[in-house]
Amino acid sequence: MKPMTFDEIQDPIIAMRWLSNVEGCFFTCSCPTDQKVRCALNMPRSRSKDWWRLMTRLYTDDHRAAVTCDQFKEMFRTRYIPQVERQWLAYEFLYLRQVMESVAKIRRVFTERTMFCPKFVSEQAQIKHYLSVCKTDIRPFVATQRCDTVLELQEASRWREIEIELQLWEQRQVPTQL
Repeated sequence: MKPMTFDEIQDPIIAMRWLSNVEGCFFTCSCPTDQKVRCALNMPRSRSKDWWRLMTRLYTDDHRAAVTCDQFKEMFRTRYIPQVERQWLAYEFLYLRQVMESVAKIRRVFTERTMFCPKFVSEQAQIKHYLSVCKTDIRPFVATQRCDTVLELQEASRWREIEIELQLWEQRQVPTQL
């Protein structure tokens, strides 16, 4: 499956992606539950490998082999996705506003930060919040669209952004009258 390796990057979003990729590999390969930690431990590199050795230095071989996948994930989250960072990313999500950013950038940030706000799991909650994030020249347009998913809402936002850009371009093309 060639899952991505992990090298102690101090970025909780990258760490969450890595954990998600590992879980995806387990699912795809039908990895037996008792082998998941053993498989996951082949992916950390250098400093993150050192972290695992340090965490388990006092474990016996049997104790180390008995670490469950859930225990491993909790240990990993504690180290690479600390609670303070999760709270900060949730705060960024809750107060996210599109000012000068493109729809593409806001979409990316919105999606990344959603992982840290479990109360925004439902599609309707995400739609409502995404509307509050949109620029004032985009929000009224997309609010009137019938969008059943966040993806549809983001696409409508992009269409509106393109329309605004075209209008500005056309205004620059009109010769001024003397």
